[in-house]
Amino acid sequence: MSTTSNTAPQATSARGLQRLNPLNYVAYAGGDAANNLAFSLAMSFLAVYLTDVTQIGPAVVGLMFLLMRAVDAVTDVLMGSLIERTSTRFGKFRPWILAGSVPLVVLAILNFAMPASLYGTAAGVAWAFIMYFLMGSVAYTSVNIPYGSLAAAMTDNRAERSRLAVARSVGSALMQIVVALAIAPAINSFRGDPAGLQNAILTALIPLGVLAIALYVFLFLTARENVQRSVDRVSLRASVATIASNRALQMLALSSFLMLVGVFGASGMMAYYARDVLGNATLIAVNQVLMSGAILVTGAFIPVLAKKLGKTRLFQVAGVVGIVAGVLLFLASQELVWLAFVGFGLFGIANSTANTLMWNMEADSVEYGEWKTGIRNEGTTYAVFSFVRKCSQALGGAVGLWILGWFGYDGTAAAQSAETIFGINVATGLLPAVSMVLAIVVMHFYPMSDAKHREILAELESRGEKPTEETSAQG
Repeated sequence: MSTTSNTAPQATSARGLQRLNPLNYVAYAGGDAANNLAFSLAMSFLAVYLTDVTQIGPAVVGLMFLLMRAVDAVTDVLMGSLIERTSTRFGKFRPWILAGSVPLVVLAILNFAMPASLYGTAAGVAWAFIMYFLMGSVAYTSVNIPYGSLAAAMTDNRAERSRLAVARSVGSALMQIVVALAIAPAINSFRGDPAGLQNAILTALIPLGVLAIALYVFLFLTARENVQRSVDRVSLRASVATIASNRALQMLALSSFLMLVGVFGASGMMAYYARDVLGNATLIAVNQVLMSGAILVTGAFIPVLAKKLGKTRLFQVAGVVGIVAGVLLFLASQELVWLAFVGFGLFGIANSTANTLMWNMEADSVEYGEWKTGIRNEGTTYAVFSFVRKCSQALGGAVGLWILGWFGYDGTAAAQSAETIFGINVATGLLPAVSMVLAIVVMHFYPMSDAKHREILAELESRGEKPTEETSAQG
């Protein structure tokens, strides 16, 4: 494939909507807020619920997280292929979001509603596996992959995509904070009372579930798919061929995987860390605000810094900040709580910056694949990236839980041993620091600079593709 010269025009392609309205940003932010009811529950609270309430060992819970992500290797790609072959008057993506919203919310709640008679039994383990599979590998996949693919279809304007990525990160952070504020007091108040803890969690989740469904409906009514596709329906074989030649997606996926292993590892330990290392479970909410709320401060600066430094370099800078944060979290204790606060604050800056860039770069990689193969493939591209993120979530959570088991964690104990507390420090601090070092190295090989993306957009437009009537009317 030929490329354009370095004098390629700075303007973005006219193949998609050039400007989105404020309602589009709010709706897209609300979509990821809704997604994060299930996601943040699984990431931050499901492990402690299963180990402390349902009396399933940490090694088994870690294995469950890992095995279900292997299943996602099939369900994510199948979902991406189904999306590519979808064509309705509402578009390719929004119908899936609407149809999957209620099942996802119901299953997220059922993951915290195991009957007490199953606690500590093989049947209880089976319940946990089945509910987690249905929520994560079926319902979440059917909603999140079309949701994430939607950004690349709403606009191909780089600045607008940056704003969508920030909006998504803000929505995600707000729900994570709300969930932490709703559940953290229950973990502190009902320690040693499994039935009381489960009831308190369910009481908090039901109104949040109603809110999530409302946000999905709002997104369905507000979003539009504006970027022209050269091929309306893409076969599974063509989708796989596109991914195989998309080096930008491959390098982004690998670097993101390594960084997110650390992020999700630390997040999965947050409840244990606050309660056992810092000595107060209510600090879960404080730490979550520091970590997730960072995007509310950094969000306005990320597009500016990305333009100045480039997305690749800014991603690496975020990794360095995350390394420092991991070291501080490893060193913190009940006597040095302030170190934990600084660590989670820095971790939030690193995570919010890198995560926002990931969403933006994933959308850019759609054009890279189209430039290479002539096929625009939002659904499968996002499915691959989503699968990688789920794998990092599973591995980070599993490794953290295995470290807990290795250092003798006992979910029935009134207090953990000094050895176990050291293990929690390792899982929360050192694991993220090491993973981020590796992520920085891999990102060095990412093949698409911002200038290269502009060239690719210019070449795609020069191939003679014209906006659809819908795009022309809205643009």
